[in-house]
Amino acid sequence: MYPTLRVGDRVIIERASYYIRRPAINDIIIFRAPTQQPGFREEEIFIKRIVASAGDLVEVHHGSLYVNGIAQNEDFIAERATYSSNPTIVPRGHVYVLGDNRNKSFDSHNWGTLPVKNIVGRYVMSCYRPSGNRPHNDRKGT
Repeated sequence: MYPTLRVGDRVIIERASYYIRRPAINDIIIFRAPTQQPGFREEEIFIKRIVASAGDLVEVHHGSLYVNGIAQNEDFIAERATYSSNPTIVPRGHVYVLGDNRNKSFDSHNWGTLPVKNIVGRYVMSCYRPSGNRPHNDRKGT
């Protein structure tokens, strides 16, 4: 999720909001690994950004993310994608998630859509030790 989050960041998540609302585009979510992925246990946790929801057509090409044919303005990503993905329609009960460090992220462009039932919670903010570890805008890009 670099540059929004960095290795070693401590994050605060909340679990209540998805009982009263659906996951939304640009929410940063924490979720259990998709069970269809070899090498990952079901209890492993990922953190990624929702870029498309049920009914959306999503694809990556020419370095940009397209949702329903519209190139997305993503000023929070580390760099433009160097890969392309096939057009995917997100099924009901699923979301499409990508990491902000697109070229180094293991996400929906690799393994497909994510069942909403796998979502554990929503990222709220990062916190740091009083020693002054790297101040930055905690909500950048959300």
